[in-house]
Amino acid sequence: MVARSSSSPETKHKLHVVNRAKAWFRRDDITMPKSGEVIPNDVRRLARSIMRRCMARHRRPNLSRISMRLDHRAGAISRPVAADQNGRVGWWVRLSTMEKGRKIDVPLLTYDFHERRPDRVTNGVQVNLDRDGRLTFGVVKDMGAACAASRESYDGTREIALDFGLSTLFATSEGQLLGQSWLKELRRHDERITRIARGLQRRGLKPRQSRRYRDAVTALRGFLKTEIGRVLNKLVAGGRPAELVLERLDFRNPSLSRRLNRILQNAGRSIIRAKLQDFEERLGITSTEVNPVYTSQTCSCCGYVDKRNRRDRKAFRCLWCGKRMRADLNAARNIGERRARAIGSAFRGKVAVLAEPVHRFGERRVHSTRSGGRGSTADPRRSNPYFKGKDKRGSDVANARPSQDLVAA
Repeated sequence: MVARSSSSPETKHKLHVVNRAKAWFRRDDITMPKSGEVIPNDVRRLARSIMRRCMARHRRPNLSRISMRLDHRAGAISRPVAADQNGRVGWWVRLSTMEKGRKIDVPLLTYDFHERRPDRVTNGVQVNLDRDGRLTFGVVKDMGAACAASRESYDGTREIALDFGLSTLFATSEGQLLGQSWLKELRRHDERITRIARGLQRRGLKPRQSRRYRDAVTALRGFLKTEIGRVLNKLVAGGRPAELVLERLDFRNPSLSRRLNRILQNAGRSIIRAKLQDFEERLGITSTEVNPVYTSQTCSCCGYVDKRNRRDRKAFRCLWCGKRMRADLNAARNIGERRARAIGSAFRGKVAVLAEPVHRFGERRVHSTRSGGRGSTADPRRSNPYFKGKDKRGSDVANARPSQDLVAA
């Protein structure tokens, strides 16, 4: 970032010295190695700002939610000899302590879903510490044989592309709209969480200090997990895909508060990725993530890319071929088409992604069916900044006229 900046050579040299010494956040003085000059505070502040930007691009590991697993050397599980608490106790966990000969027995409550799972119970115990300081224990089960059997019986054969949105949860390349009412539910959760947070701030309290606020966020996370799981399970049951092609997920929505957008960004991505991983382990369904840049502005029929094609959040009308459809369905088809192209790489920049559809459209000999009708000279590329410049034949794209003798696209 320093090498590509417009700073003076002297400032760049001082920034390189700070970087070499890894002294971005140090408080003591830093001197130049040869002259002994103390690097000024404005350069130090610039170095801190640059480093914070670099660190924001890469998520640092968070070890706070890693659970502890105990094997047979530290704990053992067994079925109860007699049912306790009206049959709710399904297992007993015997844990060793630091005192010789002393052990602790912990009863574990069971439930129907856990009992019905076709898997093998291992002699392992999972210990979790939640944010409220409570310890919870779980029985570890081996799903290897059950997952192998389900992958063998699953008969997925096709690829389905998904366009993610908050007004409609998923739009598929086959024309399905899944989860159309979930934005209404998100707004209901948003109003409740915002109302609680404002009341706490007026009293000078932090939201995380309130159990009511934590319960509201937990309810939101539960809704996200339930709704995303329901929609994806319905898609797999009806579509039988062998591969799912998705865009890079962005949960932000201008109609929701910043607080809820932040919660959605943190929780929504992990929920969807966990569900996709579950599909791969149980059914062998693979997932591919592509770059979604300009998919909402590109026509999936003729390939013309224009910012004005997207009229609003729902409507799409191509200014070149006149095709009309829902914007999210059009984007889903473009996402599926990008899977096998280089611009589908998640590491491609916007300029490189835009260059290919513009170049490909310039090579196609298509006739426009714009508002002027057949033979119209009102070329939308003249006012489209994406098509300014020269095409491969050296002609001015912005001033080009559509061919009069070509069949309509």
